[in-house]
Amino acid sequence: MGGLRRALVSQKRILSALFMREIQVRWGRRNLGFAWLFAEPLVFAFPVLLMWSLMRSPIERGLPLMPFVWSGYLPLLMFRHTSGRAMYVIRSNAAMLYHRSVTPLDLVISRCGMEMMGGLAATAFSFVILYMFGVLAWPHDLPLFLVGNLYMAWWSFAVALLIAAGSEHSEIVEHIWLPISYMYLPISGFMYMAVWLPTPLRNMALTVMPPLHSYEMIRAGLFGNQIETFYDTGYLTGFLAVLTLIGLWLVRGVRRHLELEW
Repeated sequence: MGGLRRALVSQKRILSALFMREIQVRWGRRNLGFAWLFAEPLVFAFPVLLMWSLMRSPIERGLPLMPFVWSGYLPLLMFRHTSGRAMYVIRSNAAMLYHRSVTPLDLVISRCGMEMMGGLAATAFSFVILYMFGVLAWPHDLPLFLVGNLYMAWWSFAVALLIAAGSEHSEIVEHIWLPISYMYLPISGFMYMAVWLPTPLRNMALTVMPPLHSYEMIRAGLFGNQIETFYDTGYLTGFLAVLTLIGLWLVRGVRRHLELEW
């Protein structure tokens, strides 16, 4: 137990230093500084929400438009920012690997974990603002709403692990990820709910698209019994656990791959 405690303290110190380094490299001490971590997603989110409110009816399929779009777009931004920042994250910070205590996984956690936390903070901050202006109502089931967002964060980080490892092994990942990320938008669950799909298509979507379960949980927590939702936390947990283990295994081999390449 004493050795485990010392290892945890050392790991905490390493990650804290890497987080501070990432903040200084990206934003420095000028202007908003660290506040850009959650302000940057809002710069994307608020104009999009405003455009949707001007172009569409306030009620779509019996649901208020703004809460529906908000509950879809903020998790989408978290996924895109977290996964997008994983590209070449280890190679671009390879100098840090000369410190024996720093691992490739630490580099992925410091950059992608920070984006993930920024996305969650942006969701919370935007909710407070929109709730104060009466755009959003208080969630019917707050714990379920929060769990859905945490599952979305887990999904984002699991995919980031795969991209971080894959981009170090093959340049093709860089070229195919951009079109994949655009194709992800309409099928992720951002623009639709599972109940709107025909039963066979719904079953297939819930099987192959883990984020749809997260979106269903988020909207079930937000709207309550106004809507019918479909999600399976057991299946989602198992799927993401396997995906995360594969990502961890791939990231583990990146240091040796880079050493052979150099």
